[in-house]
Amino acid sequence: MADHADHPRRNPFPARGTSSAEETSFPDYLRDWALRTPTAPLPGVRGAVRLAEDYVREFTDEASRDGGLGCLHGHHGVGKTHAARHMMASVDQENPQAVQVYLKFQENDFVAAYRRLVSQLPQSLLTDLSLRHLGTLAGDRAGDERGVVLSELDDDPARLYDLFARHRVEAGKVLEDQALEIAAVTGDGPRFQRALAFLLRPEYSDAAYDWLCGRPISADAAYAIGVGGPIDDPLTCRYGLQLLAKLVTRAGRPFVLVLDQCEKFLLDDETPVAANVSLLQSLVEMVPRAAGLLLLVTSAAGWDCMPPDLRQRVGSGAFLLQPLTPDEARLVVGAYIAAAGSPGAGIRPFTEDGLLELLRHSGGNTRLLLQLAWAAFAASTPGTAIDAAAVAGAAAGRADAPGPADLAMLVERALLSAGISAERVETPGTGTSFALPDRHRPRAVVRISEAVFMDDEVDNVVEAFAQVGQALSEGKAVFTALLVTGYVSPTVLAVLQGLMHRVLVADGSPAFARRMDELTEQLAAVVRGGEDGRDPLTLLETMRELRVYLEELSSERRLEGLALSRGLTHAIDPSSLREPRAATGWQGRRAELVALITAARRERATADWEEFRKARAATVKSRRMWLQVAGAGALAALAQSAIGAGIGLFAQVSAPSVLVAAGVLVGAALAALAVRQAVRLGVSRAAARLESPRDLDLLARELRARPVASDAADPAARYAYALKEDPDEGYDRLADALQAEPLSLVRQAIARRMSVSSRSPAECVDEVSRARRGHAPEALLLLARRQRHTELDRPPRQLRELPPELRILVAIANPGVPELADGAATHHPAEAVLAALGVRGAAHPLARAYRYGVGDLALVELPPNELRAAARLLSPLDHEGLGTHDWLPVIGEIDELFLFFEELLYYQEEIRSHRNKS
Repeated sequence: MADHADHPRRNPFPARGTSSAEETSFPDYLRDWALRTPTAPLPGVRGAVRLAEDYVREFTDEASRDGGLGCLHGHHGVGKTHAARHMMASVDQENPQAVQVYLKFQENDFVAAYRRLVSQLPQSLLTDLSLRHLGTLAGDRAGDERGVVLSELDDDPARLYDLFARHRVEAGKVLEDQALEIAAVTGDGPRFQRALAFLLRPEYSDAAYDWLCGRPISADAAYAIGVGGPIDDPLTCRYGLQLLAKLVTRAGRPFVLVLDQCEKFLLDDETPVAANVSLLQSLVEMVPRAAGLLLLVTSAAGWDCMPPDLRQRVGSGAFLLQPLTPDEARLVVGAYIAAAGSPGAGIRPFTEDGLLELLRHSGGNTRLLLQLAWAAFAASTPGTAIDAAAVAGAAAGRADAPGPADLAMLVERALLSAGISAERVETPGTGTSFALPDRHRPRAVVRISEAVFMDDEVDNVVEAFAQVGQALSEGKAVFTALLVTGYVSPTVLAVLQGLMHRVLVADGSPAFARRMDELTEQLAAVVRGGEDGRDPLTLLETMRELRVYLEELSSERRLEGLALSRGLTHAIDPSSLREPRAATGWQGRRAELVALITAARRERATADWEEFRKARAATVKSRRMWLQVAGAGALAALAQSAIGAGIGLFAQVSAPSVLVAAGVLVGAALAALAVRQAVRLGVSRAAARLESPRDLDLLARELRARPVASDAADPAARYAYALKEDPDEGYDRLADALQAEPLSLVRQAIARRMSVSSRSPAECVDEVSRARRGHAPEALLLLARRQRHTELDRPPRQLRELPPELRILVAIANPGVPELADGAATHHPAEAVLAALGVRGAAHPLARAYRYGVGDLALVELPPNELRAAARLLSPLDHEGLGTHDWLPVIGEIDELFLFFEELLYYQEEIRSHRNKS
């Protein structure tokens, strides 16, 4: 049951799940939209806002003023329009003088689009822009008085006529400059210049405005203005948009143009429209050149049809909006609930499993998730939690993803229909797989998986390969396919696609049906022998590498989720859109600490590299001397033998003896050259220069092809050994090498290799303890990873009995299982850190403050000495701090914990200082 207080009085979710975006340039509309529409700071939103903020900030400096270009792309319903609208609201907040226009393409008719777009600008605004544009040109002509002239015109643009009348600036020269500027952005300059001129004359202003908007005007008006026919062709419309951008920015105001649903403009029945693609390319080039910001919003199909050079021009301004991760879904649901008047409720009345069920049925699509959340909330009663069953009930009757059993039947039916022999394999706890043609000699394995969420990503990936591992152990190459019901976390999907031949997300869509038909054809070819599987050893090694990647990715995602949850209140606070927030002193202090951490980390990396480089230089020098001495000895021995043999043969005087002697001497000379060349080659290989760790990795790959030993004199060879040794069969050898290795860089490689073994962290505790006693802290890599296949009701005793500071690593790496790090309470500084990580309960004040921000924490009740000791334990700046272990995959979270305790200390000091002053 949920508390009635957690149940908003009204349904906070939009029934349609969409963000409406009207085609209007009125700032009041943007402000009203921002105040009434919750926005979660998802990656696409943050990217678009960052692009706009950079543009507005740079626009204030006329000398370095530059345009901007961006593109939001992704499948329908992922929040592209919402992100664009929020970006426009942020521009209005940063600079209310900005002129912003928004256009949603409805078809591929550019003329109709132009007319709707320019008509958004009121006649009074266009008139003012035209006059201010002339004023800027007049200022440019004023020479030393430029600043004075521009200041006068800024207050009252109409004073331009006084400047002309008093000949402070020559009107003719200004009009010449205007003609040149217009010609630079249009190919029809005279007509546009005349229209702008008559826009300033009251008797013709209406006609000139209508003509600029592409509307028909009378023949008499067209003759009087001198513009001829109407704007009714795409090229002239493009000129008009380019001129508009120039007009606004030269008038001193930022210009933002948002083109939404570009796929409807670029594609006709999924076929690119060449003329429209060319038009868009021109706008992409010309609007930023005119110092405007152009944001394109398009579907995945629209992005794919753009020419490579256009996508390259967008560059870092391209933002792919993907399906929601669990943390992002939590943020979206929480934002709407908070906006409905329950800011402290989080996602309540939705439960965690209810949230995951929303993801499974929506596939992470923001629009579908909000629609389903609306339906689930509407069907609920106050005081009742909305759990997975409630969400599933609300989803009944919708076009939905099949469950695991239905998906398995679908696969089985498809294989039978195609005449493909397959054996169904049911594995308790891991689900259904199909071995083709059977489990004893599989050429392909198809596995059915439940939805894959971010928190479970590592375990799901490992389980997905359980059946494949059986084949790998017998040295067989197999084709691998994974079918997931409903949802895969976007980043995990990319990883799985790199690991397996095919990954399909069964979402009930026609696209899935087509992909299923393609997979069936591919499987038939595999069984016939027409398509090979992957080499088992290569696939196994790839699995190990991806497991490491997923561990690091999990840490990054948890860190990002933490930042989002701590910033949620700010993100959804409507008052933040009324006036800018003042930066607190802590933000400045945090920036200083981050800079110090970055510098310290750079110094440690340099020191490790210098240690390795010097050790290898000494080895190279010793080897060079040995090779040179050995080569000289070999040459001397060869020369002595050849001379002795030659003298003996020449002494016999006979012709055959002389010929043989000559041959011996020639052979000796050739042998000497060969020995000399071998010495040179040996010396050059021994002295291969290593300028950076990247060079070391390249050399290690070469050395891996040769026999290498853990005790080799050359540290590069020992580094190569660490990369080559089997982490399971050679685990003990790696552990011994870790103990004996003097160089930190090589120890890191050894420990990293050990961490990809099949042994769990609990099984590595003895090696960690032994290595720490032997001053090899790199062994901590074995603890800073997920504990897989754990019985949660009986967590491994080895982990709970670790020293408190090491249980911090266990807690960070296993955020969903605090029991793993829940050892006996002590007075160690690590206790405060474990409490912040939720090991002492999610309701602990430190845990809530770390997760949601320090706003409600009673800082005066926290002993400052305990906070200071915790910060020192975590510090990346103290040589004994956990944060100095830069090679840990969870180092980002350690940094964030350190900054959290520093933040608490900062505010405590601020409170004490305030009390002393009062």
